Amino acid sequence: MSYPFRRILSPIDFDDDSLAALDVAAQIARDNDGMVLLLHAVPVVVPPTGGAIYVDMYKGQEEAAREKLRELAVKGLRGVKHELLTQMGEPSGAIMSAATRHAADLIVMATHGRRGLSRVVLGSVAEMVLRNAPCPVLCVRRGDADKNLVARWMSPSPVTVAPGEKVAAVIMRMQQGNFRSAPVVENGRLVGLITDRDIRGQMGRVDTTEARVAMSESPPTVTPATPVQDAARVLFEQKLDALPVVENGRLVGVITNSDILRAFLDQDSA
Repeated sequence: MSYPFRRILSPIDFDDDSLAALDVAAQIARDNDGMVLLLHAVPVVVPPTGGAIYVDMYKGQEEAAREKLRELAVKGLRGVKHELLTQMGEPSGAIMSAATRHAADLIVMATHGRRGLSRVVLGSVAEMVLRNAPCPVLCVRRGDADKNLVARWMSPSPVTVAPGEKVAAVIMRMQQGNFRSAPVVENGRLVGLITDRDIRGQMGRVDTTEARVAMSESPPTVTPATPVQDAARVLFEQKLDALPVVENGRLVGVITNSDILRAFLDQDSA
C-alpha cells in the first residue's frame, strides 16, 4: 500500500450507488496521477449439494459485463488511466481477491446502507470487505457523494448576459441582483465572464461598450461533478466570487463563494 493512493479498485454492480462511488474513485485517481481498476464480479450460484459449477454458463454474463465496463470507462474515466476487470464468484471474495492480485492501494465502493432483515438475509458486501480487505476501504453512499459535488450547491438558473448587451445594462442587472460577475452566454454556450473588475476598465464608456468587449474570454469553469473543494480552490486562486458550471459545452449553473460556504458549513454540522 502507498500514499498518495494511486491504484484505486472500484467495484461496480451498475446501480446508481456504485456509479457514485466510481465518480469518487475517478477523482482520487485524477488528484494523485493514479489509475482506476474497474471491477465487476459475476455472481456464481454454488449448487447446494456441492456439485460441479459449470463456468461456461456464465461466460455470456461476463462478456456483457465487460462491454458495460467499457461504456462506463468512456463516460466516466476520460483522461484517467484505468483497467477493466471481471471476475466470477461471490462479490466480497472477488473484490478482496482482485485487491490483492492487482496490488490496490485503496478500495472505493458503494454501501447500500441496508438495515434490519434485509441485512441479515443478504449480508453486507461492504462490511465483509471492510473487515477483511488487504488495503484501506472508502465506502460511499450516493447521497454522501452528491453532497460533495458542485451539482448539489450551484444555482441552476443563473442570470446571464448576452454578448451584445451594453455594459451599462450589465451594471444595472448586477446591482439589482447584488452580484459581482455574470456569465456571458450565446445560444446556451458560455463565451465569457464579465466581472466588476472588467467593468471598472470600461468606466466612461459603459453606454457604448458591449459586453463582448469588456468580458474575460475562456474563464475558469467547473462541471456539476467537480468536488466542492476543487471549486473553492479555483475561486480563491482566481480571486473570483463565482464560477460558471458547464456540462457538454453548455452553461448549466453558477456556484458562488456563498454557495461554497454553505457547503462547508453543512459538512461541519454533519
